[in-house]
Amino acid sequence: MGFGDKAIEHTERKIVGLYALLQSFTGLLESYAKEHASWVDRTGHARQGIHAGVEDHGEEIVLYLAHGKEYGSYLETGTGIHGPQGKPYKIVPKDKKALFWTGAPHPVNEVLHPGMKAHPIIAPAIDVHIPRIRKNILDYWED
Repeated sequence: MGFGDKAIEHTERKIVGLYALLQSFTGLLESYAKEHASWVDRTGHARQGIHAGVEDHGEEIVLYLAHGKEYGSYLETGTGIHGPQGKPYKIVPKDKKALFWTGAPHPVNEVLHPGMKAHPIIAPAIDVHIPRIRKNILDYWED
């Protein structure tokens, strides 16, 4: 086995180790996000759905933290169709003539939704931990 083969083998082992190193941060990111999410739980599903992982895309290895519910983006950015997030907006029927829900006194043509303020946790969780993650990666590759 020549020098070039040993260098390639060493680099391949380091990449596998990098994957494992990044996986070691998934639990930390996930638990921090779940613990520090500032929204009020109704069902707990949004909080439970937060997850972290590592993906190998061939040329890059990605460490991610994400929501597991489709409404996670609303929790992160707030809601509002026009203007700044969190502003009121109208809800109108899509396929019917009126809106109705259990407890409504009668069908209505539109509802003014007050909007929802943002409760970001994904970026803040990454921001808190990125210095440590970066340092660990740099230390790993210096070895």
